[in-house]
Amino acid sequence: MTNINLLCIELIVCLITLSILFIKYKYEGIYTYSIIAFILSSLMSLKIISIYNFDINLGIILSTSVFIASNIIVQKKGYEEVKKLILFVVISNVIAFTCLYLTSKMNSSNINLFTNKSFDNIFEGSERVYFANIVTMLYILIFNSKLYYYLKRMKNKIWISNLFSGIIIQFMAACIFPIIAYAFIKEPIEIVKLIIIRYMVSLITIITGTIIIYITNKIKID
Repeated sequence: MTNINLLCIELIVCLITLSILFIKYKYEGIYTYSIIAFILSSLMSLKIISIYNFDINLGIILSTSVFIASNIIVQKKGYEEVKKLILFVVISNVIAFTCLYLTSKMNSSNINLFTNKSFDNIFEGSERVYFANIVTMLYILIFNSKLYYYLKRMKNKIWISNLFSGIIIQFMAACIFPIIAYAFIKEPIEIVKLIIIRYMVSLITIITGTIIIYITNKIKID
């Protein structure tokens, strides 16, 4: 199965899971999904795959789906509620990485030595990439919620708010992450290619996520 097919399956799973959690658990479901998705996206960002000779860090679909979750909250409760979401996902991500990083620095036993060393190697020199994901999500989520809320007040059309904010915000995110993670490490042309493919994948995710926002907007919350 090709990388593209696997990414498509990941996209479907993410959006279906987000919808089910919201329908069943309302805002608690969105918070839970966002925290888990953010942590997983940061871990997955440590692995790079190739799509048509374009390198891309994994986790981009998961991290973009957090923007969809944020837009659902803005659509139904407004901008102020998103501040709590951002605070929770960032704090949980920092705690998760701290625990995992400290674990990788502990001396391993000779039992399952290969597995232990593989775990340690995942976090060896990966601090910058992980940090880039956290910083990008922190600042871009803030800008996204403000822009989405502004467009919502201007037009109150979900597709306008989601697509126009996505076009602008995801371009910013696609630029910020590679620059923070790989400046002075990769060649400029490689960073540009990374920006292009990240932007394309995130836009597809945002466009598809518009359907989910429409569905969740129809659900009445007490």
